[in-house]
Amino acid sequence: MRDVGGEGVQQGLLKLLEGTVVSVPERNERRGSKAEQIQIDTTNILFIASGAFTGLDKVISRRKTKKNVGFGAKAARQTDESSDSFSVSDPFHLLHLQSEEGCQAEMAEKDSLLQEVESEDLIEFGLIPEFVGRFPVVVSLSSLDEDTLVTILTEPANALIPQFQNLFAMDKVELQFTEEALREIARRGLEKQTGARGLRSILEKLLLGPMFDVPGSDITAVHVDGDVVRGDKQSHYVYSSQAVDTQQIEDENIETQGNRSVNVSAL
Repeated sequence: MRDVGGEGVQQGLLKLLEGTVVSVPERNERRGSKAEQIQIDTTNILFIASGAFTGLDKVISRRKTKKNVGFGAKAARQTDESSDSFSVSDPFHLLHLQSEEGCQAEMAEKDSLLQEVESEDLIEFGLIPEFVGRFPVVVSLSSLDEDTLVTILTEPANALIPQFQNLFAMDKVELQFTEEALREIARRGLEKQTGARGLRSILEKLLLGPMFDVPGSDITAVHVDGDVVRGDKQSHYVYSSQAVDTQQIEDENIETQGNRSVNVSAL
């Protein structure tokens, strides 16, 4: 039978946490191949487990807002029904939840709930008590905000923006993003609640047209601003003829300024 609940996997990991000798293949080969095995003792290994734990905040919220049994139960149920009907029937409330402020408020509420996580919440989430007991320290991480997503887009060694710039550079085309465009991309990632992994799909959809238009053309640069990300206009292309005209204009301006300086010095 399949281990649908994951308890068998947790039991296997529990042996590693408690300390045992496991056989690990020396090379990453196919399962069942006769590769050399290395014996590793996990007794003195520090294990750090992490995960998304989607829905854990709802478990914590249910624990903190338990219904009273008795006279207060009916009043609590009526309060919940009234709040639910408000959230469904009021279109302005739904519009607020879908806005940027609503997303930020939702993330802040989720972060505050995850900071109060306890062992009983993890057990109710689906982890076995023996497994939870082996991790005495539980720490929650804050959600990614707009500034962090912009940093992820630009600063890491394998960031997405340099990847696409290198891709366009293969056709000798310069890809430029304004600061407003980067922040608008980050806002779209926050609205979709896909995190940093969803930024690539946003960029792929945004640059789909330019990636088809650039090869075999005389385009030398592609400029993307906030309006392009919002869909108000198409990406701005700079062609080789425009680049030559611009350079000629700059040269003429420099020559004109030089002639003026000569005339002033002669006077």
